[in-house]
Amino acid sequence: MFTRGLTIFRFRGIPIEIHISLMLFLPYVAFATTAQFKAVAAMLGIASSSLKTPPFVWGIVLAIGLFVSVLLHEMSHAVVALNSGGKIRSIVLMMLGGVTQLETDVRPEREAWMALAGPLASFGISAASFALFAFVPLPPGARVASVSFGATNLLLGAFNLLPAFPMDGGRVLRGLLAMRLGTERATRVATSVGRVVALTLGVLGLLSLNLVLMLIAAFVYFGASAERRRHATRDALKDLPVTELMTRSVGSAFAEERAGDVAARLLRSNLAASKVLVDGDPTRPPRTIGVVVTAELAQKVREGGGNLTVASVVRQDLPRVTTHEATKVTLDALDRSSDRVVLVIDDGGDIVGLVTPADVDRAITIGSIARPPE
Repeated sequence: MFTRGLTIFRFRGIPIEIHISLMLFLPYVAFATTAQFKAVAAMLGIASSSLKTPPFVWGIVLAIGLFVSVLLHEMSHAVVALNSGGKIRSIVLMMLGGVTQLETDVRPEREAWMALAGPLASFGISAASFALFAFVPLPPGARVASVSFGATNLLLGAFNLLPAFPMDGGRVLRGLLAMRLGTERATRVATSVGRVVALTLGVLGLLSLNLVLMLIAAFVYFGASAERRRHATRDALKDLPVTELMTRSVGSAFAEERAGDVAARLLRSNLAASKVLVDGDPTRPPRTIGVVVTAELAQKVREGGGNLTVASVVRQDLPRVTTHEATKVTLDALDRSSDRVVLVIDDGGDIVGLVTPADVDRAITIGSIARPPE
């Protein structure tokens, strides 16, 4: 829900994405700033008649400034993570913050520092803005804008320090607790605090009819719940071999076959995917060039691609793990996959199965049934 966005550029190879929540929030910031600009000027003792630039222009400027602030906030997380040896999948810019998605976990104490870096960057921007107001002889409109920008970044930093996962404060809390309690217990505590904070914000939002506060409450609640499920899944499956997690229902098809024929055959046989083979040297067995996923192939057929050859729709870019990989590696690869499919290969490089979210759910269900009651 909160981990997908539109990629706008890359930083050190990391895709920077903008989430729809920020795209919707920035116009609101521009509107709210425009409406309050003269009131802020009056609080600072600046006459509205001295404001040469229309307030709506400053509203747009400050909305753009908020976007840059959120970007710098998240890039601060990324720099600390990279310097700690972590690998980053993407950065998603969101309303009042963002999400820096790690491919590899970092040590608990480093997670705390990584999480703290974002708010510190926001506080630094805020301090610079207030210093600009105090010590630089700016035009009246720019003085009002600098105070507004400083206050916005102060709010951004302070809000993100709430001890509520997935906010930065919740990650700091988990990182500190993990050094004493271990990651799993620390995650349960931090996500529980996050849910409590989310419910509190939700109630305050309802009582005050504040839509933004209610949206923030939803973000915190669902983010905390998703992180708890993620860690619970890894804990439940940590001892399960990949060969037991995966589905082996993989068929075979030749590259020159029609997509419609192959899709029908896979569906009739209840197969999740098919290896795509090509005949080369007649003295050797067919060579695997990739795979087609049944659901994806069926969708292609429904869109009118039934007469295409399988070779034209074969997938060679799906993530792969070996039968010897730890389950955690497989789950991490599944999280990173936009297609939500991970191929499992044997020592010879042949595809022997695949893992999807349905396989993970099935394994958890079987484990809960097989587990003796406490």
